[in-house]
Amino acid sequence: MTGEPRLLTAFASRAYRRAVQPVRALGVGLVRLAWMCIAPLVPVLLGLWRPRAVTNPRRGTDAAPGAPAITPGPAAPPSPAPPERGRPHRPTRGFADRRELPEIECVEVAPKFNERLYPTVARLLQLGPRSKLLDLRAAKVVKLDLFEHLAHAWQAPRGTVPRLGILLDYESWAMRCNVIARKLRPIIDRGVELEIFYTQQFDHLPAWFAEGRVHHNLPAVVEWLRTQWRPAAVWPMVLNVTETLVLTCAEIDDVPELLLELVAIALSFEDGAAQATKHAHTALNWVGDSPSRLRCRALRALATATLRLGDSETALELLETVITTAVLIEEPIEEASALAEIGLHALHGGHLRRAEARFRRAIEILAVSTSPTLRATLHHCLADTLHQQHENDEAARHAAAALALRWNKESRGADEDRGLLARIHAAQPSQLS
Repeated sequence: MTGEPRLLTAFASRAYRRAVQPVRALGVGLVRLAWMCIAPLVPVLLGLWRPRAVTNPRRGTDAAPGAPAITPGPAAPPSPAPPERGRPHRPTRGFADRRELPEIECVEVAPKFNERLYPTVARLLQLGPRSKLLDLRAAKVVKLDLFEHLAHAWQAPRGTVPRLGILLDYESWAMRCNVIARKLRPIIDRGVELEIFYTQQFDHLPAWFAEGRVHHNLPAVVEWLRTQWRPAAVWPMVLNVTETLVLTCAEIDDVPELLLELVAIALSFEDGAAQATKHAHTALNWVGDSPSRLRCRALRALATATLRLGDSETALELLETVITTAVLIEEPIEEASALAEIGLHALHGGHLRRAEARFRRAIEILAVSTSPTLRATLHHCLADTLHQQHENDEAARHAAAALALRWNKESRGADEDRGLLARIHAAQPSQLS
């Protein structure tokens, strides 16, 4: 009897397979037929779908007319389109890198931001659980009472907002950073990590939101001050704050160069000689007393500022020290630069022979392939000195040499060379006469 169940089981299995196989074949055929009908439509459907863009916290231009004064959104890489209004924002990770970061939401204000929007800002910043970045760079006016309002309105439970960053333009940061931090102290006391940033730190914000590390990009700050800054009356304080930041946060090798850049920026102001003198003294203290190229540069910068203050005797002594130091360490460019400064001072004072001797000596010590811009300046100054002494034939040769050394023939220096050549030729007697 044991063989009968086995026989029945085998018979049932064969019958089941015979019944299922036609059904399975029919199902596969129907699926293939359906795919043949749908496949041509897939590219069209994919072309109609586009992912929704997210907010871009890095603002380069003013908001378009009619844009909302506050834009909440995730701090994400640049995106060409703003987020849709009236929809919640899904938090994203990261800024400009691919590291794993906490969830960050950016609250960005528009140029017309004002007191009526303070409650909205306070409410958006307390929504959690995620860190927040308040981007105030686009606002035309940022009043300190905004931060007083935030401190009084902050009721978020601990852990709701782990970190809060405030982003300002550099001048506002330099003037108000400490005051803002004091006004926001109640928020810190509620367990929120707070930091105030400036524009040049934007690319380093992920490090703070992820790990709490603050990075100061001082070369970028000084470059912005030198090329894009439109200073107000508070410019000396901004430069003082920058000097302190350079001394405490910059890379050691960058400090002297950055301080000398501050000297040049201060000298660009009509009344900036005293400020430039202060930065030059700081640079000298930093480089020390050992003979070096940086010490020569710092001494020349201090001499230039001292001349602007009217103390020519002290300035000339500093320049002579530069010459002595440059000879000792074999730095012909520094020696020639100091000789040029002394020559210009003599030229402006009407001491033409003394100026001529200094310019000739500076040209002699420079190699033909060394510093074309400096050599062009020296040839121009010597040509001007000779022209004032009515030695126009040699003056014309030096003016032409100066113009030939200008790599940009449309530059201001090239224009001055052509103007000097025209005056020299006008003073020369014609061949006919």
